[in-house]
Amino acid sequence: MNKKVYEKLIEVAKKQGKYKKGVITYSDLNDECNLNLDYNNIKDRNEISHILGAIARYETKHNRPLLSALVVLKGSVPLKPAYGFFSYADELGVRNKGEKDLELYYRQLKKCWETWK
Repeated sequence: MNKKVYEKLIEVAKKQGKYKKGVITYSDLNDECNLNLDYNNIKDRNEISHILGAIARYETKHNRPLLSALVVLKGSVPLKPAYGFFSYADELGVRNKGEKDLELYYRQLKKCWETWK
């Protein structure tokens, strides 16, 4: 698991510093954690997916919400994570029966903030 990304997400969840909104964009996460990923490159998009997926599995194993919910697409309205977030949530059995993507997202987001406040 990428410890630097994990710690950054906890910082965001606690809404510290410039993270008053409690979310971070993929590009800001890339820059602030010095990941040096180029999201125009499929290999690098897969790498961030792998990093966030490992964190999601770790959090699920420890009965906590998906910290990856805090990472959002720049300029998305409403703010939301990339498709991979929803795939991992389904793979990990986090989605409630009949729950739509945004319902799942907002529930996980709120739980992150509550867990790490």
